[in-house]
Amino acid sequence: MNGSLSLLGRAERITRSCRQAVACRQTAAHVWGLSVLSVPEADWPVEVIAPAHLAIPGCVTYVGELPADDVTDHRGVRLTTMARTALDCARSLPRPEAVAALDQFARLGVDMEALWRRPLNSWRLRDTLSLADAGAASPRESWLRVILVDGGLPLPTTQLAVDLGGGRRAYLDLGWEPYKVGVEYDGREHHTSPEDRRRDDDRRAELRRLGWRVIAVRRDVIPGQIAGLLRHVADALIQQGWQPGPEGTVHVLRQIRAARRRIHHHPRHRRFS
Repeated sequence: MNGSLSLLGRAERITRSCRQAVACRQTAAHVWGLSVLSVPEADWPVEVIAPAHLAIPGCVTYVGELPADDVTDHRGVRLTTMARTALDCARSLPRPEAVAALDQFARLGVDMEALWRRPLNSWRLRDTLSLADAGAASPRESWLRVILVDGGLPLPTTQLAVDLGGGRRAYLDLGWEPYKVGVEYDGREHHTSPEDRRRDDDRRAELRRLGWRVIAVRRDVIPGQIAGLLRHVADALIQQGWQPGPEGTVHVLRQIRAARRRIHHHPRHRRFS
């Protein structure tokens, strides 16, 4: 759709040819090196902030003014700073995608507490910022954490270290140490070869011998099987000692029913890689 130039190349061309244009949102996040695009790069428009609408093919303009401190240059592109880009993504994206972007910015060193102290005027935005965690190793792990927390489960620890003895440690993508429950996302990159699967199976068997419940989540679970995932993890936590109480139980059951309704009414879902 946008020719042979990369999104970076198109953003550079537009921001250099139009001095009023500042790359922003997911375009800026992509230039900063984040994985935030839900469609192929060639199909993503250059998003810019400018004082007035820009009639440029392949460009989406958000009309507005930016403080000078929120604008910088990176890789030849004039764009919003990391902190401002993180804040814009948190404000504009759906919650799972917003948290996934924030997690990546946190890994790059963006101070989430400093973002919290900015005049946000939105409790929804503050709640999204509060979920940022530099321990998330991939956007899908971020999505998984949001699903579990929004489903009414306790906030898990990311990259939870478990002592296996003999100076060895295993790291769980997500886990609740008090209950010895772990959740791991089995993505395509590191869990496809027979050696990968055998290594995962051996490690998880050792964790189970130490009393841990480890739940592996395949790619096809999100978003198509969220209700079953919530029930599975909630049951494991309860069996391992978690006591949600009557109100907590009602909340989890309500979220499970809501997840089932979403799948029923929206059978087609966008791919997220």
